[in-house]
Amino acid sequence: MSEISPPPTRTSFVDGLPPNAKNAAIWAGLFIVGALIGWIGRGVIAGPADVPTVQVYQDWRVICPARKDKNMHCRLASDVADPQSGQTVASLSIATEVDKDKKSTRVMIVNVPLGVALEPGLGVKLGNDTKTAAYKTCLEGGCIAVIPANDDLVKSIAETTDASIVVAGVDNKSVAVPFSTKGFADARKAYKSFEAKRSSWWWRLWS
Repeated sequence: MSEISPPPTRTSFVDGLPPNAKNAAIWAGLFIVGALIGWIGRGVIAGPADVPTVQVYQDWRVICPARKDKNMHCRLASDVADPQSGQTVASLSIATEVDKDKKSTRVMIVNVPLGVALEPGLGVKLGNDTKTAAYKTCLEGGCIAVIPANDDLVKSIAETTDASIVVAGVDNKSVAVPFSTKGFADARKAYKSFEAKRSSWWWRLWS
């Protein structure tokens, strides 16, 4: 009685490759699988591509445009309330401003109510230091001043608890309205992380 031959062994395409090519094929497959998982997971974690996002860190917010708006930037924002009434009287935001030559700079935008004296301009007091700026425009929602937000200014906001907006009333008397820096340090870290992701080629490829 003759012995029954074992069934032929099925070999894969990878098994027939030289060792170096085999390793390269395996790593290429892992890369593709990882990319697909990352792409699918990104949609779940980041949410729909056409919806802006807001992250709250105590008294500061990180507001990012929809993922499909790849040429837009996130911003930090906070409302300034009157200490007595609790009503919002001003707003602060740190954002990226892009000029006509597509050069980007980081600025602090301060919006205060109408009725302030325009000629003295506006001040932002951080500890013992005060940054001043002329009003850029006045609209129905208030008067706006723009201050360059370099690293020193941003660091000062993160490290101080003595912060206020200084404006002059119609009688030219200065009025200081304090604003909160609670949560700014954490919001700044998140802002930097989100901006880094939005500017990366990988994020743009899979968004």
